[in-house]
Amino acid sequence: MPTAFLRRYMNPNLFRRVKNRVLPNLKHLARSEVRVCRACQKRSVFLRFSKHEEFLFCVRCGANLRYELLAEVIRELGALGKLDILELDPDSTIRWMFRNARTHLRTYYRSEHSRGTVREDGARMEDITNLTLADESVDFIISSDVLEHVPDANAAFRESFRVLRPGGAHIFTVPYQRETVQRARIVDGQITHIVTPPEYHSDPLDPRGILAYWHYGPDLDLRFGSTSGLEFEIVKEPEGIANRYVWVARKPSAPTIIATS
Repeated sequence: MPTAFLRRYMNPNLFRRVKNRVLPNLKHLARSEVRVCRACQKRSVFLRFSKHEEFLFCVRCGANLRYELLAEVIRELGALGKLDILELDPDSTIRWMFRNARTHLRTYYRSEHSRGTVREDGARMEDITNLTLADESVDFIISSDVLEHVPDANAAFRESFRVLRPGGAHIFTVPYQRETVQRARIVDGQITHIVTPPEYHSDPLDPRGILAYWHYGPDLDLRFGSTSGLEFEIVKEPEGIANRYVWVARKPSAPTIIATS
């Protein structure tokens, strides 16, 4: 299939992923499927470039399984027209769902960029552990497979609590693991591996991949609930080969006492 054809008819974000990462795996293409996409809700062709659902894409909107699951949860929220949305993904395949939101901030993270830097595509550099946003300024935070790559997860959840309005929530996917384990930490500016060998996940911004600092399991709420003030709930049970699932970390409507230890 010529790349010129793909560029013309395919979702731009999906085209980049297909061109750069999945064309070498065309042997899986025969197992592509036709079904209704749970994200865009249209009958579509899902191109498969791996046995893993991470590389099974809707050609209409570009969603894979984790974005389909997120879309279903977000759709249950109802109208977003009066809400402020923070999305920790500059190229999210479901960003069209927020076109009627009051505000929709798309963000990316690069340690070498200053906080608040805005790229040519309008995405802003933000650190989930130290956001530039004001207290209680956001209704929902959306992230997909981001938090396992954040060294200080406690800081990330506390910062989510700070910027969320009461009743708001951080809705996120992470790869399913049987228990929550910290795999690496940063000590004096250097990465220290607690669990070896190190685990790296593919990253569209870095061909070397991105280090997984955490594994998250169903006990995530026991690890971070009392220290963040958020109430954690699994809203989509594990699904697919990689057991993709969706969490909601909600800020209570009433004041919460946060543990400082």
